[in-house]
Amino acid sequence: MTLKPLEASLFKKIPEELKLPMRQSGVVVVEDALIKLWTLPKDTNTVVLIGGRGGMKTWCASDFIAHQAAVNNKRCVVLRDEHSRIKDTILNEILDRYDAIPFKTDTEKLTTGIKDAKAGKDLVFTMGFRASDNKKKANMKGISDIDIAVVEEAEDITDPDKFNTFVDGLRKEGCLVIVILNTPDIGHFILKSYFDTIDAPIPEGVPEQFKKDFEGYYKIVPKKNIPGFVAIQTGYTDNPHLPKHVVDRYNSYKDPSSNLYNPHYYMTAIMGYASTGRKGQVLKKVQAIPLADYMALPFKEYYGQDFGTAAPAGFVGVKFDKNNCYCREINYLPMNVLSIAKLYCQLGLTASDKIVADCADEKAIKKLKSGFRIEELSEEDYKNYPGIVNGFHVVPCVKGSDSVRNGIDKMDTLNLFAVSESKNLWSEIYNRVYDQDKNGNYTNDPKPGNDHLQDPWMYVIQDRFSKKGQSSIAV
Repeated sequence: MTLKPLEASLFKKIPEELKLPMRQSGVVVVEDALIKLWTLPKDTNTVVLIGGRGGMKTWCASDFIAHQAAVNNKRCVVLRDEHSRIKDTILNEILDRYDAIPFKTDTEKLTTGIKDAKAGKDLVFTMGFRASDNKKKANMKGISDIDIAVVEEAEDITDPDKFNTFVDGLRKEGCLVIVILNTPDIGHFILKSYFDTIDAPIPEGVPEQFKKDFEGYYKIVPKKNIPGFVAIQTGYTDNPHLPKHVVDRYNSYKDPSSNLYNPHYYMTAIMGYASTGRKGQVLKKVQAIPLADYMALPFKEYYGQDFGTAAPAGFVGVKFDKNNCYCREINYLPMNVLSIAKLYCQLGLTASDKIVADCADEKAIKKLKSGFRIEELSEEDYKNYPGIVNGFHVVPCVKGSDSVRNGIDKMDTLNLFAVSESKNLWSEIYNRVYDQDKNGNYTNDPKPGNDHLQDPWMYVIQDRFSKKGQSSIAV
């Protein structure tokens, strides 16, 4: 029998007396948002089913597996982070979908899966990325003769090596890997491998004073030109079967007047947008720019310097274009003042390159500004870094009462861009959060740490706008 997928919206229009005969002839009713799973390009090897709650991802994938095993004799393995938990979710759904097939097949339903009734071969079975016993290791070598591998709740799988070890072992020609997951945090390896991100839209109808609660989330966009990759994104708005009270509850999470108001949960779990996984993030709207694009920007580069011999001596480059501000990480290693001066020489910095440094270390600023005396340097250092005796254009940053809060407020008024390759800068952006009081409410002060690059970025911005909104840096 040949399976013939048909969109549910079209099936509804068919006379009732014809529906059962059509299904018995091999027509499979598929929800419109998931029809792509049944009409994949011939060279497809990886499908990622992703989105928020209520998007029918597991339901439709289980229906696909049940039919492929029962009718097309496809051998399917179902995987999850921990093997003992599989039977509680998708396997039961596969068996339910199998029971709903309206014609006989040469297969047999088991409590653990589906098997070929004639050959006795398992057609649907399970395994885990982790053994149920923590003392044991799961065998992640690929299983022979697999047609379809379904990875369920992939957001729980955090070790890309285990995932890749399994997939690399699937060597049957035409093998298909289906990955099912609710949208994970932005750092998850599935997102990094298959998706780009753009700023997520703020939901319609949110009052102006609450819009900030919905900032800092990212809509995921499938990467282009990945051979054999297909993304299927669904959400609760694609599901016509959800009861009204469930839809109302989902919508209440975005309503400031509701007792269930929870913007983070709404944007992530319900809408399927990605986040850093950190509530209370300080900088929420930073966009990525490739290093090559940053370097090509035709604007003067200014520099920000944090000091540290145990902690990082963060050093950044910053460019401005009207209300756009761009930043790149240059150094994240701890450095003494002499090493910093050598770095400036290596970068070719001159008196025309303004460096805004942490004013807390007046001695370091004075030394970098005046330069080193020849007798303070080794013969080799003087030979390799002759400019070190001349000093550099280093100025102290502007600090005052609430300078951190004011600096962050100023940054929030700009369109901020960070270089994609600046890994430590992005780590700070993702992990710097506001402190909480004893009741768990966020204060206006960031937690200490994750500021060795963000602070010097802020120093440059504050210096630029330090005079009643007028730039103090010549453009």
